[in-house]
Amino acid sequence: MKLSILGSGSGGNCTYIETEKCRLLVDAGFGIRSLKRRCNEAGLEPERIDAILITHGHTDHVSGVEGLSRHFGAPVYASEGTRDEAFSLQRIDNMEPFRSGDSFVIGDIQVTTFPIPHDSAEAVGFRLSNGGVTGLLATDLGRITQTVETHARGCDWLVLESNHDEELLKLGPYPWILKRRVLGDHGHLSNRSLADFLTEGFDGNASHLFLAHLSRQNNAPELALDSATQAIQQRSARLPGRDLQIHLTHQSKPSIVLSL
Repeated sequence: MKLSILGSGSGGNCTYIETEKCRLLVDAGFGIRSLKRRCNEAGLEPERIDAILITHGHTDHVSGVEGLSRHFGAPVYASEGTRDEAFSLQRIDNMEPFRSGDSFVIGDIQVTTFPIPHDSAEAVGFRLSNGGVTGLLATDLGRITQTVETHARGCDWLVLESNHDEELLKLGPYPWILKRRVLGDHGHLSNRSLADFLTEGFDGNASHLFLAHLSRQNNAPELALDSATQAIQQRSARLPGRDLQIHLTHQSKPSIVLSL
């Protein structure tokens, strides 16, 4: 399995996953030109995309879906709530709607969906398995629920949100109503909330963690990385586990490419 976060943030989100028989995108918040540029930078060659999975209906996750689905002839898998919420998805003929909690197979990838708390209609995370390798992608969520924690157990890789530093957000330029939304249980996950999970709820199995959806205004890469690193060190001092490599994601360029 190959994995790269092609872009992550409020300007557009997209994750690329490739196996021997299948190539998936999770979310598509930018179009074909940007997709091809980012894939070229990562050394990937997406001459085909077999399916596009959608976490939720916000623009930074779906703005490129219609064009990419048409370009590649790829079906789009989205929850029924997401399809109904995002008007652009309603124009796609090649839709495969599901309900949160459903499982299905695309090519040689087992996909399990689960609900995540976010202020959109029927937002989901994905647990993806192929050839003995399993990963979890859960971004844009206000808190780590027991459901998220359960689906993260036994995973080899994780893509989890580390959106904001709470103090930077509180002191920053956002209007208070937006700050309340981000800080709420259906907003975005803070560095501290992710650190709490890594210290207490993480099972120690994963060997790779991507920090996703970092805010440009209310976070800094070094803050997110330091927070997660300290949390893992605290956990390791108490409990055994694999060595965990922590990777940053970016708004304008792809992450490293993992081969698992």
